[in-house]
Amino acid sequence: MRLEELVSQKYDSLNETDLYIWQYIYHHKRQCQKMSVLELAQVCNLSHTRILSFTKKLGLEGYSELKFRIKWELNDESTFDPAIIDKSIIEFNDTLQRMKHVDLDACLAKLDQAKRIFIYATGTVQQNVAMELKREFAYRQKVMHVTEGHDELDTLLKYVTEQDFFIVISYSGDHEVATNLMKYLKRMHIPILGICKDGNGYVQQHSDYLLTFQASDFPTGYFDIEYSITGHFFLISNMLFLKYLEYKSNEESES
Repeated sequence: MRLEELVSQKYDSLNETDLYIWQYIYHHKRQCQKMSVLELAQVCNLSHTRILSFTKKLGLEGYSELKFRIKWELNDESTFDPAIIDKSIIEFNDTLQRMKHVDLDACLAKLDQAKRIFIYATGTVQQNVAMELKREFAYRQKVMHVTEGHDELDTLLKYVTEQDFFIVISYSGDHEVATNLMKYLKRMHIPILGICKDGNGYVQQHSDYLLTFQASDFPTGYFDIEYSITGHFFLISNMLFLKYLEYKSNEESES
């Protein structure tokens, strides 16, 4: 039974103070699921014993059960806005248009001429994108090395030279390890292609070549959890490979 039904069922036994508590909970469920009994009592300007008395009148074992029911109900009600789907489609189209019109010749020339190509990715999705790039470029006999873990990265940086090329993939563009890596690469004059979300992060500000996308964070409707569409990374990966194929085709035609 939902709390609204429980309150309705016990309505005749509830006094004015009980109804005041309920009105606050009803209109502030997401805040209440995180509050202690003392915090709820404070915002209601009541003693914590009045809160506990209210839970007893509802037939609950205590405040913990009240919080559990609030959490369960919030989980059960989705407040997802379907308009997010249309907005996401617009953002995907924007990413494709950016990739279609961006001039990558200088970047692809550096990548193509590089002695070695390394990819550093900051999260699980980004790692998957790095592996996808590695797989795609293998079709053109272009080997990409995906770095895994800080130890491997530290060892690698002892041997990189100006003839190498780095791709840094970060959602926010402000990941601490990615930032420190790029500072080192800049000192070594190693060219960097940054791939990240639009913003003012370090990756966006300091990459030699840059591919960005626009993506909105939105509530899922469950437990105040927000989500971001990460498919843009894969669109960029696919389009980057297509752009490279075009670059090589033009190069071979000219020769």
